[in-house]
Amino acid sequence: MKLENTTDQQILLNLLNAFNKGTEAVLSLFAPMATVEYPYARSLGSAYQLTMDDYRKHLDNILGDMPDIIFTGLTVYPLNEPDSYWAEFHGETTVPATGALYQQDYVVNFRLENGKFIYYKEYWNVLPVLKTLMGKEQAQQIIDKPIIY
Repeated sequence: MKLENTTDQQILLNLLNAFNKGTEAVLSLFAPMATVEYPYARSLGSAYQLTMDDYRKHLDNILGDMPDIIFTGLTVYPLNEPDSYWAEFHGETTVPATGALYQQDYVVNFRLENGKFIYYKEYWNVLPVLKTLMGKEQAQQIIDKPIIY
């Protein structure tokens, strides 16, 4: 079942809008002990399991590369477990340093507690990150490096 204009969908929409308002706006939507995971970031050599302190540093680093990001196609799917959801959406922005168009389709799994994110796991394609958010040499080094699990 898909959610249409519910409180839970609004909470996720508030998060997406907060990415254009800065780090503090984003963090205000998370519980202090929340965790954020980016499973595919590991293949880029980036942190993939973040505490709120780690997430603050990540946001401070990345938000400048993704100004005025526009999210569309938001759909939220409730799970049987209370306050647990899957969602999908599309994001686009122009990267200031290169003028490249960053386009990404996201799938997220999240849990809420008292209206705040307590767990947020975001899946995305590494190719748009390599093509638009990283320098060509850095991207090639990542592509050439074997992944050790």
